[in-house]
Parts: sequence; C-alpha cells; structure tokens
Amino acid sequence: MSTRCHMMAMYVVLENHLTSLCDVPKAYEGQPGFEVLRTVPGTWDEIRVPVAEFNKHVTVARRSGSDWWVGSLNNSTARTIELKLDFLGDGTYQAVIYTDAADTDKNANNLNKEVRTVSRKDILKLPLAVDGGSVVHFTKL
Repeated sequence: MSTRCHMMAMYVVLENHLTSLCDVPKAYEGQPGFEVLRTVPGTWDEIRVPVAEFNKHVTVARRSGSDWWVGSLNNSTARTIELKLDFLGDGTYQAVIYTDAADTDKNANNLNKEVRTVSRKDILKLPLAVDGGSVVHFTKL
C-alpha cells in the first residue's frame, strides 16, 4: 500500500499524457489534496530530476508555463529529502506543499498541506513516509 501523497505524486512523476481517476468524481470531492488532481497539467514544457537514489526514492520537477510541479515517490524506508529550488526562475514563488502526515502508518490518507513563499535560493525539507510521497506546486508571484 502507499500513502495519499504517494498516489498524488504519481501524477507528476510518471509520464502520462492522459491522466484518469479510478472512481466517480463524487468520491474525490472534499478529500484532502483533491485540488492537485483537478489542476495538475497533462503536458509539460520542461522536466528535471533534482533528487533521486536508485531503488530508494525519486523526485521529478516539471514546468508548465511559469508554474513548477514537483513530485516525490519513496520506497519502504522513511526519510527526509532536501530539495534545492535552484531550478526555479528569478523572483519569488508561492509553494503549496503536500507531505505525508506523521500518522500515515495508521491512516495512509492523512496528509499535511502548507503554503509558503520561496525563492530559488531556498531548500525544502520534505519528509517521506514509508511508501509515501510529496507534491509541491510553485506559482510565480
């Protein structure tokens, strides 16, 4: 099994021109993170892999227009990764950060959502639960 953040991150990490949901829209409405599924692009202008370790974790950054989306997928060992934001352009960005909640071992659907202002000089620490993930959406301010 994997966490909700892991499943959300798959929309960013995996290359797929035709995203789909496995249930009726009503099953998703009001659920934490649903806005990611509603707004993540299906095509990209630029792709980078800022952090990865074979067979352990991968983080993919994808740009669509001036927005960046970052998805991280983790294996069966919990860890915290450091994401350098040097791929962002100049200026400041709003970062909407989705990470696994501390209790995902009991409820894999729980997640944390944080909004902050960042620049390309910042480093984000992203906790990844066992079989977890994270999603970050950067919008230029």
